[in-house]
Amino acid sequence: MTRRAFLGGAAAFTVCAPLAARAAHGASPLKVIETGIVDAPPDKVWAVVSDFAHADWLPGVARVEASGDDVPDKARRRLTMADGGVIDELLTKRDAERMMLGLHREGDDLKRLPATNYTALITLRPAENGATQVEWKARFYRGFPNNDPPPELNDDVAIAAVTALQRAYLAALKAKVEGR
Repeated sequence: MTRRAFLGGAAAFTVCAPLAARAAHGASPLKVIETGIVDAPPDKVWAVVSDFAHADWLPGVARVEASGDDVPDKARRRLTMADGGVIDELLTKRDAERMMLGLHREGDDLKRLPATNYTALITLRPAENGATQVEWKARFYRGFPNNDPPPELNDDVAIAAVTALQRAYLAALKAKVEGR
């Protein structure tokens, strides 16, 4: 190989490498933020949200088993669903002063949720008339990690599923706290 051919090949690699890297990138992180108002003071809502071991108010949950004493990165819970499935979650953040709770789903069940690496941060803020604004923010990836996902595991499907999940969680929280 001549010096010119080598340099020409190196230049082509330099120009094409970023394109190749981008094409091989795969899934990008996705985010969904849902908010709602609960007609109760923040302390009352926080008492329910922050009780990591007693999340039986979540839709479809039949039983909760927990360990780790609400300590971030140690506390875990297993949600046994009414249909027999299980969801394992790790508590990642618990800030009572700022009323923030973070969690991470450990393991993925693409039939239950066509998304992977689901993490959520729930934040409470005072709202008008003594109510509470609840923000449920999630970060996740679509169910298929590589390029060209099948239709049932693409970005749009993952976003729609997480949006529906978070809306259901917010409705359940509102019903639990407001006593409905």
